[in-house]
Amino acid sequence: MKKTLKLLFTLTLLSFSTSSFAQYGIEFNYGLNGVMEPNINGFSHFGAGITYDFDEHYGIKVDFGSDKFRTDNPLFEEKTGIDITRFSLQGTANITTLTTRASSQDFFNLIAHAGAGYSLVKSSYNAGNDNLVNIIAGLTPRFRITDGLYFTVDTSVIFNISQHYNFDGSFSYTDAVNSFTGITYNVTAGIVYKFNEYY
Repeated sequence: MKKTLKLLFTLTLLSFSTSSFAQYGIEFNYGLNGVMEPNINGFSHFGAGITYDFDEHYGIKVDFGSDKFRTDNPLFEEKTGIDITRFSLQGTANITTLTTRASSQDFFNLIAHAGAGYSLVKSSYNAGNDNLVNIIAGLTPRFRITDGLYFTVDTSVIFNISQHYNFDGSFSYTDAVNSFTGITYNVTAGIVYKFNEYY
């Protein structure tokens, strides 16, 4: 897994350094996260990322997400659950500029993103780490505030492949290994800053 992360990081740096249309950015977001089965949600998501646009239509980003899920557990007097730390490499596509004559610097743009990466899951009361592959996809309406600065609202769905902790922190198995795909979602507000926009 460490070798995979190093490879993703190296490929990202190479992509940054080989294009003449270097437009770098940083992003931060905070908001709601949740799962549908069982029904758990709360304002405990924080995310950040580094973005790079090849042109007005396509780009990539390396991003980080931190999520906490807690629910009532009849075995304990307090809420239990899991913490998920996610790292992903994603491709981005500006749907607005691809489908209209709009510019990426206009007041409104709709960005689609999708990719994959690594997730670390920890239980609030069981020892050990669950190392997973994640797949993520989402849509980000983006609103221009001023030169280089944007406000975003993002909705994303994340699939954690081969998860071994239930969302209450318990193991998903007793005697035999039984993994599942954990599906979570984020609805967040954020800020994006572009360091060198096209003019």
